[in-house]
Amino acid sequence: MARKIDKTATVHGTAHIGAKASIEAGAVVGHLASVGEGARIAADAIVRRTAIVRAYAVLGSRSILGQRSDIHAEAVIGDHVVIGDHVTIGRGAAVGRYTTIDSHCRIEEGARIGQRSHVGRGAMVDRGAVVGAKVKIGNRALIGVGAVLSKRVNVAAEAVVGAGCRVGINARIGNRARVPDKREVARNTSFSH
Repeated sequence: MARKIDKTATVHGTAHIGAKASIEAGAVVGHLASVGEGARIAADAIVRRTAIVRAYAVLGSRSILGQRSDIHAEAVIGDHVVIGDHVTIGRGAAVGRYTTIDSHCRIEEGARIGQRSHVGRGAMVDRGAVVGAKVKIGNRALIGVGAVLSKRVNVAAEAVVGAGCRVGINARIGNRARVPDKREVARNTSFSH
């Protein structure tokens, strides 16, 4: 099956578009960018120069993928998402609409980030972690493997939420705090150890 590029889309001559890929109306694919087999770039989305959208991944409508960022296979990025430069989104990860992921972040395989969340520069959300809606993750913070953050959680800069942790609604994790693995942080509380 041939790739499908809408006549109103802009694809730079140096970009690679794989078989069965779909580039929808008004989308832009930049210089040396790559869109893998079966990937979908939705209407008015932007794939900046040297960015990669791998096989069967989706970049939602009006979303922006920064330079040298890499969306791995089968990941789904919602509508109106802004992803900075040098970001890696792992295989099968999902990012909800209206979310911002700053530059130099890693969202690992199978992680889920809810809508209207913000992931600060250099932060990492590890494999299988679930981040609820309207969560703020500070610069260089780490969310461990399989951790679950409920909605409206605030994780300050350089904090670590350990593997398997459960963090309740509206909880606050302080600057450089270390939440031990499998710890529960109750809703509407602060953790600053």
